[in-house]
Amino acid sequence: MTRTVIFAFYDKSAIIHDYVLNYLRHLKEVADKIIFIADNHTLKTEQDKLQGLVEYAEFNKHGEYDFGSYKRGFQYAQNSGILKHTDELIFANDSCFCIDSLLPIFEKMAQSNCDFWGITESKALVHHLQSYFLVFKNPVFTSSAFADFINSITKQVSVKDVIKNYELKLTSVLEENGFKPDAFIKASNDCDPMLRTFDLFDMGDVLIKRKIFTEKDACINSPRVILNQIKNKHLQAYNDICHYYKKTFSALFPLIMPADIEKIKHFLFQKKITNSGKLYIKICKLPVYRKELKHEN
Repeated sequence: MTRTVIFAFYDKSAIIHDYVLNYLRHLKEVADKIIFIADNHTLKTEQDKLQGLVEYAEFNKHGEYDFGSYKRGFQYAQNSGILKHTDELIFANDSCFCIDSLLPIFEKMAQSNCDFWGITESKALVHHLQSYFLVFKNPVFTSSAFADFINSITKQVSVKDVIKNYELKLTSVLEENGFKPDAFIKASNDCDPMLRTFDLFDMGDVLIKRKIFTEKDACINSPRVILNQIKNKHLQAYNDICHYYKKTFSALFPLIMPADIEKIKHFLFQKKITNSGKLYIKICKLPVYRKELKHEN
């Protein structure tokens, strides 16, 4: 079984962080070649970090998000002849921390009678495989339906438009052309499965979305509790996560997390208008200003 990975990367500071390198090492356990496509330029010292890990790397600001990188990687793999010797094509991106080996996931999915699969499926908005990690078997990625879809990718206004036009549609386009999907973790309801990180842990997932540490509504579980669980079981991944946020957020991480900022702001300053029309301003929860607003007739 030969596999090729197309890895989509973007970092606003053009730094290839340790967690990305370790993710690539885990990918090397399951794949023969990695094509690394960045949506930014970077210094040669950063590019040199990839030596021995990737077959090909491209750094160019294209502004088409991860699907634009998938497109460029797919086209390179086609034009270079790599796909002629590939049984499975993997799309992966840097939006996740990989905390352990991917081998058990591939071993389980090898038993599935499917044509393409993802780590997680979702029923949010429409049924689809989530695009941060997708695996396509040879009949899929050599089909005209797949090539037409990938080659049609263009620059979108926002990441929401990328999700709407590409992530949410890819699964159904391939299904309509006779290909059968599957998922390592099935969707149990109409919610995004990434909201329940502990459930994913229990089911064997090893990819943890970065946004659970930065967006307050990205996960129903406590980011601190999640991080402590990772520390207890996957110390290297814990160190990678801390190192990443110390560089990109604050040297005080994990003492202070991005999700804490809104709580701190709310504690320092609160402004509230009651139903009776009174304005209250509090600093550190202490009232400092009160005014009865005039009602216009």
